[in-house]
Amino acid sequence: MLELLVIAAMLAQAGQGVAAQDAILGSWLTEDGASKVEITATGAADGSTVFAGKVVWLEQPTLAGKPVHDANNSDASLRARPILGLEVLSGFKAGAAGAWSGGTMYSPRKGKSYPAELSLAPDGRLQIEVKAGFVSKTVYWTR
Repeated sequence: MLELLVIAAMLAQAGQGVAAQDAILGSWLTEDGASKVEITATGAADGSTVFAGKVVWLEQPTLAGKPVHDANNSDASLRARPILGLEVLSGFKAGAAGAWSGGTMYSPRKGKSYPAELSLAPDGRLQIEVKAGFVSKTVYWTR
């Protein structure tokens, strides 16, 4: 009987770890309200889980009657990519204490990718700390 209780407690703790790891999954409205990003999880070759996010909604999806493109990309060959469907978060792995790190955030406005860390703020918002050299900026997304 005691063994069953120990096994049940272990399974409950393991389930909480998965739930915490997956807490960022879903659709997030960016801080300025101009877009929504859907965060999903995929399996990596090493067996770990990697989190990424794609733009799934734009407040203004067209400009002059044409889909908005990645016009500011520093790589000219990528400027024809539509923003809708563009991966803007990539390579994040869950770490200790409800943080996701090791990934990058792409800014279509600046046309550049930056190292970033993700975490959940106490109020449930997604906290994104973006680093550019010695400077960092924190933005918050809501569900």
